[in-house]
Amino acid sequence: MTAFCDVLRTTQLPPMTVMSLAASALGAVYKEVADQHRSDTGCPCGWEPNLRADVEALQAALAAKTQATPSADLRVMQAVGRA
Repeated sequence: MTAFCDVLRTTQLPPMTVMSLAASALGAVYKEVADQHRSDTGCPCGWEPNLRADVEALQAALAAKTQATPSADLRVMQAVGRA
């Protein structure tokens, strides 16, 4: 969050532009790591990159973190109507 705010402050870029740049950077890191795992020597970790499945997993992780988690504390819930 600190790095994100620093970039916003120093560049004056819109927040979604900064988010897009961060996503591009993550994609570049994924590609570099995946390319290394596709080499002839392989990797002892056993990971075999699968672009479609890996991108879906990353998208799901992003979506899961952006969903509001319901609060179990009735004291902080907003009243919706009357009973």
